[in-house]
Amino acid sequence: MSTARLFPPELLTAPLQVRLNYYDNYTMAHPYLYEAFETLKPIIRHCGESKIIFIFGPTGVGKTKLRLLTEKWIVQELWKEMEVDRGRIPFASVEAVVQKSGLFNAKDHLKRCLYALHEPKEFVNHKINYGVQGIYSDNEGKIVIKQKILETDLGWALEQSLKHRRPHTFFIDEAHHLLAIASGRKLTDVPEAIKSLANRTEVLHGLIGTYELLTLHDIGDQLSRRSVYIHLPRYNAEFIEDREIWQSIIWNFQGQIPTVEEPDFLSNWNYLYERSLGCVGILKNWLNNALADALAEEANIITLNHLERRALSVGQCRNIFKAIKEGEKRAIEIEGEVEKLRIELGLGGKPVFRQKVSKELQQSQEQSSQFKKRKKTVGQRKPQRDSVGIETHEV
Repeated sequence: MSTARLFPPELLTAPLQVRLNYYDNYTMAHPYLYEAFETLKPIIRHCGESKIIFIFGPTGVGKTKLRLLTEKWIVQELWKEMEVDRGRIPFASVEAVVQKSGLFNAKDHLKRCLYALHEPKEFVNHKINYGVQGIYSDNEGKIVIKQKILETDLGWALEQSLKHRRPHTFFIDEAHHLLAIASGRKLTDVPEAIKSLANRTEVLHGLIGTYELLTLHDIGDQLSRRSVYIHLPRYNAEFIEDREIWQSIIWNFQGQIPTVEEPDFLSNWNYLYERSLGCVGILKNWLNNALADALAEEANIITLNHLERRALSVGQCRNIFKAIKEGEKRAIEIEGEVEKLRIELGLGGKPVFRQKVSKELQQSQEQSSQFKKRKKTVGQRKPQRDSVGIETHEV
């Protein structure tokens, strides 16, 4: 199936890097991404007591793209307010990082959060008083954090920063790394601290990560009560609708490739699905790399050879897919708990009068008591004291 070239024609004579940047920056609002985005918008407008949003899905599904799309929308929503309040920022984002040890470091994370809320020159007249020694703003509005600083002081400084800058939403990307804690700390320490911080500052926090985030679902009723869950799934080839959407996505990506000749991705849609597992983010990164190779070779088209060279290995795909299936199973279990909850709450059957239930309960208890009194074992003697020793008889 041929498609009209969807990119500006002048790109064909543009430098290599310009063409690469164009394709790298191209974002397609495919159905699952659009649905998640539309679900997010009213929550961000008014979150109520739900100060934490969990945005989860498989790796490479496009969660970061969703964040970027949402951040752009928040700027548009708050533009007039920022014109009036020069000390406010529309949003802030930070990535939760795992150290070389493979563990999450809370102190390092707090520093990254403060830097994410940094004060550029435009804010020089709106400096923040962090209220602790060792953290301050210099004359150019840049934040300075002394080397020897306590974690509690960093937490306090972050709270003051959020209260002053008042971002509409504070995003933590790769938030599943928060769970990689050192021994001696409870799994809920960091998430509970984030929940408490969100409540005190009234700043909505968006935690973005893989299905590992669902580990927090069963930990702490307070965290669950004040949270909203948004699932960004992959396209599942088991369903006809998802196959059709996937082919449509490939068709759009194909039309945006700035090469002299249009590649034929549709003929290899199943191979593109196989090595990206139905995750649009993995597919897009793969096509970016294949395009870079083709342009570096001054090729007029991306060939199957370019795709094969840049594809994930079968082993990589199987490892990723194993984690995806486990995560999808957990997500289905959580969504499927609705009916179980209804039954436990008494919504599964016809209601009855409370007086009738009390009477039936009383009758049941009386019958149980009478049954215990009558209950005997056949042939069992009544308890009595038997004589002991050798019995003698007089003649």
